Amino acid sequence: MDVVTRWNSSLDMLERYLEQQQAIAATLLSAEVRRNAREIDTLEPADITDAEDMVRLLSPLKKATTVLCDESRPTVSLIVPLNHMIEQSMAQCDEDSTIAQMKRAILKDFTDRYQGEQNKFLQESTALDPRFRSLHQLNDSQREDVFDRLKLKATQMQNQVHI
Repeated sequence: MDVVTRWNSSLDMLERYLEQQQAIAATLLSAEVRRNAREIDTLEPADITDAEDMVRLLSPLKKATTVLCDESRPTVSLIVPLNHMIEQSMAQCDEDSTIAQMKRAILKDFTDRYQGEQNKFLQESTALDPRFRSLHQLNDSQREDVFDRLKLKATQMQNQVHI
């Protein structure tokens, strides 16, 4: 059932329709249904393709939402890995004709969201979380920069304690 305030309910409906598509088509072709119906509207193949594209587009967002909601106490250390996963899934590919513009809009929103000092803080928080310590989403230079900043901060804190 579609719930206006919860976008993932629309995704769930699309997934369920695609899962049950053959059964729905068979039912619509049955003599009993055709006898009792004046006109039966069905989806065109292009509509099915659009639905499949939407499911592929929205599934990573649903996964990120689910991860955050399933955590009893979500931490900021989740933001960098989830943001990376979403950015990777929004990369343009040849088969994206229908959803290319949506991917660009989502990617722009996520890319613009965390910049500068805020991004550095999130990277450091992620590095301190044992689950994400490897910072696999960063290249070697970025990873080294994060750990150098953390070492510097730890040294500064230690020096403050000894004063």
